Amino acid sequence: MSKHRRRTYLIKTGLQLRYMGIIISTMLMVAFGVGWTIYHTSWSQIANTQDLTIDKLADIFDSVNSTLVRWIFVFIFIIAILSIFVSHKIAGPVYRLEETTRVIASGDLTGKIYLRHGDELQDLQEAFNKMSDSLCKMVAKDREVIEKLVATGNRLRDTIEKKNLDHNAVEAINSDLYGVIEELRLVTSGFKIDESDTSFTPHSETEAADAQETV
Repeated sequence: MSKHRRRTYLIKTGLQLRYMGIIISTMLMVAFGVGWTIYHTSWSQIANTQDLTIDKLADIFDSVNSTLVRWIFVFIFIIAILSIFVSHKIAGPVYRLEETTRVIASGDLTGKIYLRHGDELQDLQEAFNKMSDSLCKMVAKDREVIEKLVATGNRLRDTIEKKNLDHNAVEAINSDLYGVIEELRLVTSGFKIDESDTSFTPHSETEAADAQETV
């Protein structure tokens, strides 16, 4: 089994560049804050301290370290808050996608995704909703064809019950029946499935019992 290797790393260029900018901006903010803290707590003290000795230099470094530790916690808190707001622009759409996928998997093909203005993955919203609309149209067409098939079957049953076995009438019903079957075949041919997987797992114990009773 061959391994798939990534060859293109900028797939969603706009999205990836935006988050690259956010990461780089965060790193620059932290670097600037640390540099500013070191300058104002160490170099300024060193420059203003007369008769600088090793003991005084050690005191200055201890002061710098304690100040840096306090500011690091401040930076962590600020970055954590910002990361929540930034990540929500992706986490929110992903959550809605998961919930809507569960709705569609349960059989409700009317499920749609509606993202807020400013959320990421707007293209995914559009593609997902188009998929939902396409599935609804396919199922509607299937139902229409099934109704035609049922109507043709009823005509055939009525003809047999009335013993009106006119050859032309039977041929007409037979032609309609095969026409509906061909239409149904064309509709289902639009789906691509894994034909090697013929297993069917009932969705509940009740369906499993029903399936066993019909065997």
